[in-house]
Amino acid sequence: MAYIGKSPTEVGQITSEDTFTATAGQTVFTLAADVERESNIIVSINGVVQTNAAFSLSGRVLTFTSNMTIGDVVRVAHHGYTPMTISVDNLSIDTQKIANDAVTEPKIANNAVTQAKIHSSVVLGGPSIGTIPNMIRTNAKTVTEVITFAGTENGITAGPITFSGNGAVIVTTGSTWHILV
Repeated sequence: MAYIGKSPTEVGQITSEDTFTATAGQTVFTLAADVERESNIIVSINGVVQTNAAFSLSGRVLTFTSNMTIGDVVRVAHHGYTPMTISVDNLSIDTQKIANDAVTEPKIANNAVTQAKIHSSVVLGGPSIGTIPNMIRTNAKTVTEVITFAGTENGITAGPITFSGNGAVIVTTGSTWHILV
């Protein structure tokens, strides 16, 4: 059957019910569950459905504007579909809760992964171009900073290159630097 709005399976069903027998002059009743909106309950006194003007609601506390008489039966039917929102506390997601390969480039804000944010034990290659990973390594044509070989590594640069400003390359004993022109 066609319908407009929420599916009938989501609204209008009685999900729980509170029933009270009033004492003389009683106006306040404590419900078994919190109610977010007055429209989420149907309230009746002795079988007569009450308008929302007949009572006020605060969490679980239902307060009538008029006193009950002894023996009045108050029925509160909780109904409908209440959407749930789940909030996750900051810093509560750990690696075991993230599926393998779930974090992809589009999910990283502003593609904000920079070399400074990568763990220092990760050795990065230089920039590269080409469709096969790292097909062609590239390097700048101008040395603008002081680069010092520590004596424990070798290097290669595609040339020709020029030096600008304070640019210099210091090759310490034990290291070799080749420029391919």
